[in-house]
Amino acid sequence: MPERVTERMPDRVTQRVTDHQRAARRANTSPIWRALLIAGVLAGCGGGKHADTTPPGGGTAGGEQAERQGGEQVPPEKMDEINRSLERKRPVMSRCLGIAVDNKELPKNSSGKVTLEIVISPNGKAEDVKIVRATLESKTLNECLINRVKEISFPELPKPYETSYTYGFEAM
Repeated sequence: MPERVTERMPDRVTQRVTDHQRAARRANTSPIWRALLIAGVLAGCGGGKHADTTPPGGGTAGGEQAERQGGEQVPPEKMDEINRSLERKRPVMSRCLGIAVDNKELPKNSSGKVTLEIVISPNGKAEDVKIVRATLESKTLNECLINRVKEISFPELPKPYETSYTYGFEAM
């Protein structure tokens, strides 16, 4: 505290100010404060398992993309419907792992992830599906996943929509 101010204050006021300053410093460095800060940061980061829906290349700002592609955008409701369609097929996709294990391409205790890049045409069909990342190496698994995604009926769209989706697998 500056000398000029403390000289004019009674000792008990000066002591209270000093006590409050110490308490504030302790509060900022206490383990509880740190735990709350860490919990807040983790909560802000998500932490749940979510499908990767970021288009390759990171996408662009909505306005720029709309201008370059004729002004029509895929509505968020349609994007959500596409993700729900892919999520609903998770049990079907897990059977693809069983087929690869039965073909002895993968061991029985296999687990991993496969990320697909999907281009959905305006008529609601997946016209281009490819594996872009996989921790499980199996030709049978990859072909099965691609074929199953091509069978999904997606909503009709104003233009082709490019997305990606990750399936996680665990053998029993």
